[in-house]
Order: sequence, then structure tokens, then C-alpha cells
Amino acid sequence: MAPPLLETCPVASPSPLVSVCVPTYNGARFLRQCLDSALAQSWRDLEILVVDDGSTDESLAIARDYGRRDDRVRVAVNPVNLGLVENWNRCVALARGSWIKFLFQDDYLEPTCLSRMLDAAKGDSALVAARREIVFEPGVSAAVRRSYEPFTARASLRAFFGPGPRIGADEFAAHLVRRPRLNCIGEPTAMMLRRSAFERFGAYNRDFAVLADWELAARVAIHRGLAYVDETLAAFRVHAWSATQTRMAGRRFRVQVLDGLIMDHELANAPLYEPARQAAARMRPPVDLQFRLAEAARHARRMARRYVDDRDRPDPRASADWEDTVRRYPLLTAVPRGYRTTRLTLAMRHARWAALRRIERAALFLRGAAAARSS
Repeated sequence: MAPPLLETCPVASPSPLVSVCVPTYNGARFLRQCLDSALAQSWRDLEILVVDDGSTDESLAIARDYGRRDDRVRVAVNPVNLGLVENWNRCVALARGSWIKFLFQDDYLEPTCLSRMLDAAKGDSALVAARREIVFEPGVSAAVRRSYEPFTARASLRAFFGPGPRIGADEFAAHLVRRPRLNCIGEPTAMMLRRSAFERFGAYNRDFAVLADWELAARVAIHRGLAYVDETLAAFRVHAWSATQTRMAGRRFRVQVLDGLIMDHELANAPLYEPARQAAARMRPPVDLQFRLAEAARHARRMARRYVDDRDRPDPRASADWEDTVRRYPLLTAVPRGYRTTRLTLAMRHARWAALRRIERAALFLRGAAAARSS
């Protein structure tokens, strides 16, 4: 495809230390606050790269206006709509900085965000994360609010690893094996990555609906660890029109089932996840990632039909999404060695436990009945 059209003159610094990347698509509602927060950074050696993905609202006009007023702002326009994750990758390809700091169009940064994250990036750090505030706009349902609550408390980096400032690669790899589907780092607005991390560990995986940011951060962290700033330096906004909410509403099976399944697949098979497989082998008892993947694939195949037939919220594309995922990841249908024997052993064990529980309940009932008769 044709390259994006860069519309502004070169930035004040042709090789800034930090590129603040703002991928946009119909984000005019909050874009001014987003760009103002980037321009207000106490760290000045930066560029602000806005890459518009075919917006039909005022997003592009707003970005162009900022580009005319400040030569640190560059604007690029994709010739065709790439979609969310591919536009993130386009931002990385066009950025000039040694560090890539994403800032989503709905979000904003505290003035010291870049300075504090750069201070934390000592030595060979490739990934820096910070706490973020979750801002709920009016109209966000109570159920959605509740779904985000764990990510600022018991499912955060601080909850799992303490206040930092460093989390080692081996420590993170073991954590990933235990909780592969739980994003404890946060959204791209809450993290910063060296450009060299993309060169060494690859780009965002467009097959993920909502876990692409977590998967890339985890891919880097199991090799290089990460630095953590235990301060609130960014705000992630949740509203009814956000890309996350739109995707979750329209493709429930892909979001709720397939994203986690692809993550399981990568841990079990992708070459870059070898540190996670080594961590799994060191655990006591060891974690069999191939067995876990096979179980998750069986579950996903069953769930595809349930999502299609759901009377309240059907997802008619669930079966097609399953078939497409299998085509892209054919190892999902592989049967690991010893899998059937292991499943039979587990089934017999569960049946024995269930029988023992029934016997215990019956014994308790009989003792209670006997006590009642004797009284």
C-alpha cells in the first residue's frame, strides 16, 4: 500500500529522544486535551506524531491546527483505513524517537510523565510502566465500571510485584505463566518502550482484539524485565464510544475467548516465548503449556456455537472467527503427546473426588438425622 502522507514540516529536532505517538480515528471529542497534555510535558526533547486512520470527524483538522502552531507536532494520514492495531504499528514505523510513548486520543498525561519514566529507565530497560487513573465518562454503565476496578487494585503491577522500581525478566515470566490473560501493566498510554524493543521483539499482533498491547509488553518483559514508576502519570478514559467498548460489544467471542486462546498459543509455541516455557518447566509442579492450550482450544470450539445461539446477545460471527483463527494458528488443533491419557486420568480423579464428596454429604445427613431422632 502507499505510505502515509506526512503533512507537516520536519520537527524541531530530527532525532528526538521520545516520540509521543497519537493514533487517531474519529477522536475529536477529547483530542485537544490529549495533545495539550503532550505539549505540556516538562521533558521538551520530543516529537508528537499524530497518525490519522481515515477519520470522518474533526480529528484531522484538529491535528493539523496543532501542527501549524507547534513544529514538534507531525501529522500523517493513512491512505486507507488500517484498523486499530495496524495503525499502532504505523506509528512506530514513522516515529523518530529512541523511545516510543503511545498516547491514545481519549487519554492524557500528567506534565511530568515523560520525565519520571525516563528517570526510571536506567541501564538496559526496554519497557517502563506507570500507574494510571481510569476516568469514567457519564453514561458508562455500572457493570463496565466494575469490570475495570480490579485493574487499579488487586490486578495491578503493584499488587503482584510491589512498588518497584524494577521487575526482573524471570519473575515476570513466572507471573505470565500463572496469569497469561490478565493485563497487569495497563494500556499503551501507561507504558513507554524503546524503539529497539520493537526491532528485537516484533510489532503489535493484529490478531488480538483487545490484548495486543498486553501481549507485546509481556513479550518484551519476559526477556528484559521492566521498570515501574509507582506514581499516577497518565489517565485512561472509558466512555461509550471508545474503541475498546465498541469492539467488546460487537465481537464478544473474539474478545472474551479468542484473545486469551491466542495468548495461550503464543506461550506454548512462539519462539520468543521460550523464557515463559522455561519458567513453566521450573514450577513445582511444572505447568504443561501444551496441555493448557489443548484444553483452551477444546473449550473455545464448544463456546463458538454457544455464542452464535445466545438468545440475549448472539454473536453470529463466532463460528467464522473460530475457523479463521484455526487457519491462522493451525497448532490449535494439534493433540499433544499424552493428552488423551492425561485427560482420562484427570477425569477419573475428579470423578473420585465427586464420589467422596457425595459420600461425605450422605454421612453428614445420616448423622444429623440420627441425632435428631435421639433428641
